[in-house]
Amino acid sequence: MFNRFGLLACNLLERPFPQEELVANRYKVIEHLGAGAYGHSYLVFDLVSQRKKVLKALRLHKRLTQSGRSSFELEKELLISIDHPGFPKYFEGGTYKNIPFYTMEFIDGMNFEQLIFSEGRKITEVEAFKVVYDLLHHIEYLHSRCIIHGDIRIPNVLIEGANIKLIDLGLGRFFNQVRGVSATTRLDLRIEINYQEDFYRLGHFLLFLLYSNFSFQKNKQEKSWEDELDISNEAKHIIRRLLEIEPAFDSCAQIRAEIKNSFLI
Repeated sequence: MFNRFGLLACNLLERPFPQEELVANRYKVIEHLGAGAYGHSYLVFDLVSQRKKVLKALRLHKRLTQSGRSSFELEKELLISIDHPGFPKYFEGGTYKNIPFYTMEFIDGMNFEQLIFSEGRKITEVEAFKVVYDLLHHIEYLHSRCIIHGDIRIPNVLIEGANIKLIDLGLGRFFNQVRGVSATTRLDLRIEINYQEDFYRLGHFLLFLLYSNFSFQKNKQEKSWEDELDISNEAKHIIRRLLEIEPAFDSCAQIRAEIKNSFLI
């Protein structure tokens, strides 16, 4: 486990690959897409397949710990195991300058963080629940394969054309590797991992979409989302269940059915 000083030192020493760098004599860096807790992501051009891909390389502070390296390998394993159009396809992995990396499909779309904060997109209540309804098919696929995504947030949900995509399995886990926890067990979602964790995060994702229509006013007293947002009682009920303020949902199918009855009929 790194202390704060060690993490700061690694961040100062670490340099992303520059544009035009040829990684492993095959992948030419087009641009640095960003850095997460585990990896740097790059848009690259694969000289062998003659196509654009995303290359993810393990960050320095994670390379220096066994747990960091193991988590990166698990992320690769999860992505390899997935065969679904809602997720990027895994291609190949390797090592460059002692840095583990792997490549995956490039999704030519925008995530909801970009849509809301850069594009100024306003998302209506019905639109927000339609997005979540579609996203639940992806989450259900993961759960059917005993996988917890663990990081459902606006930067990790993309729109490509009319299709919703879910990315970044850096915090994902196989369900049978999580201390033998049962899917029906009630747990503190802040410290444990179970199916309801994805539902809990989905509730916050939904709130971000709904807040895109909210006008923040300076010096105005902060209120709860239920008081601030002008949304229907049906919407509040679903969100309260996702956040476990009311009895939690048991499955993706149960959430989809409630959304369909309230918004999609």
